[in-house]
Order: sequence, then structure tokens, then C-alpha cells
Amino acid sequence: MDKEYLTLKEIEGVVVHDVYLKKEVARRCEAFEYLDDVEKMTAYIGGERVIPPPIRCDWMVKKTFYPGVESYYLFNRKDEEFPSSMQVLFSGEKVRELKGDDLSVLAIATINHMIHYIRNSKRGVKLPEICEVV
Repeated sequence: MDKEYLTLKEIEGVVVHDVYLKKEVARRCEAFEYLDDVEKMTAYIGGERVIPPPIRCDWMVKKTFYPGVESYYLFNRKDEEFPSSMQVLFSGEKVRELKGDDLSVLAIATINHMIHYIRNSKRGVKLPEICEVV
């Protein structure tokens, strides 16, 4: 059976945490345009690169929060038509056991950790303001 990738809305049924997560991910998305090495960032956060991504994107990284609870970060670089975007999906046999607020907090903390890597690897480069905030 194929792996099931879920949004918070699909897990929780309530949109409050899903909307919050999407808003916070969008605030942080621009920073990833400055990422030069996905492999090194993935190692920095203790994650795993998903190659090839089963869902269309420029890159996909998996981070396991707890046994049976995985998060996936899918990034698409900006192009002539669309700005950069990131989506967070969840999977695992125990993923429905966590609350939406816990999943959203863990996902945002992981993205912040990714941004720490970008900030540390781009010293002396003018980065988006979010890189200094998180």
C-alpha cells in the first residue's frame, strides 16, 4: 500500500491549526530561496531527503518526530509564474494520535531549525527578515 500523506485538516477535521500552519509556513518560505545544499540542511535537522519525491516538488525532506509520526516538507522554488511555496504533510501509523496544535508547533519548530541552517550557511548575505527573527 502507498504511504498516505495528510494535511492537518485531514488529520484533525478542524481547520484552525491547518490555517495557522499554512500562514506560518508562508511567512518562512522566502528563506528557502537562499538554500544551497538540501543534503546538508537535512543532516542539520536530523531528517532524511526523499528521492525521488512521490509528490511533485523541487525537494522533499522527511523528519520523524516520534516513532510512527513523520512530517514531510515539500518545497517549490519560485518561477516566472508562481512565488516559492512550501507544504507540510504528515504520515505514520500514530500520526492521528497527536493533536493538531502539537503537530503544527513541531512542524514550525522544524522549519525554524532549517532556517537556522540557512542563516548559518549564508553569513554576510542579506537574507529575508524572517531569518533574523526565528
